[in-house]
Amino acid sequence: MAKRKQGELETAVLGCLWDRPDGLSSQQILALLGDDDLAVTTILTVLARLGDKGLVQKEQLGGRTLIFTATASREQHTAKLLLSAMENSLNPALAFSHFAQGLSADQIESLKKALDR
Repeated sequence: MAKRKQGELETAVLGCLWDRPDGLSSQQILALLGDDDLAVTTILTVLARLGDKGLVQKEQLGGRTLIFTATASREQHTAKLLLSAMENSLNPALAFSHFAQGLSADQIESLKKALDR
């Protein structure tokens, strides 16, 4: 079993939920991840941590079935991370400059269009 990087499983679980916005059970998430080394209890722990962070909500269906959904879209979550990173910068202009250097031409064009709105 390979050691996961910190946050990697949380990101994978969120990815499943973003791909299925109507929600998934822990068993469905486990099946989508396709990792035989994972147990449903591990997925439930990750979902609880994501819930504590406000990233996942749960709804109880009939019986004991819980359905989990992401509280924000992938794009909303990414935007929040970018804004959070900018709050930590002492020189936002320089941070934006370094960020822009890593963008492709298509990404720069998308950014220009978003800023023009």
